[in-house]
Amino acid sequence: MGRDYETDVIGYIMERYPVRKKWYKPEVKQVTKEWTLLDDFQFVPEDAHDFLSDLFGHFDIEHSNFDGRNYFEYEYPFWQKRPSPEPTLKPLTVAMIIESAKAGRWLYD
Repeated sequence: MGRDYETDVIGYIMERYPVRKKWYKPEVKQVTKEWTLLDDFQFVPEDAHDFLSDLFGHFDIEHSNFDGRNYFEYEYPFWQKRPSPEPTLKPLTVAMIIESAKAGRWLYD
């Protein structure tokens, strides 16, 4: 039987990046495949990049085609113009990471 990537990826995320049910209690939420980086983890872009770099490295996911601008809104210095029109952000789910881990490369964008 092959590797259970879903269990491995979710287990790794739960261990390394636990999300508490309430900030003042130690209980953590169960990560699911449907979780998104922005809504469920509530990462700022810098933390999301660190999170993804860790997962890409740990699960040996080739990600040269990954473009974070599809998934995260970047902060621009006040002297720089924002791109117009504002790009529409796509949700980045745990399921996408699991499927990419199975394939050994980032499958989306």
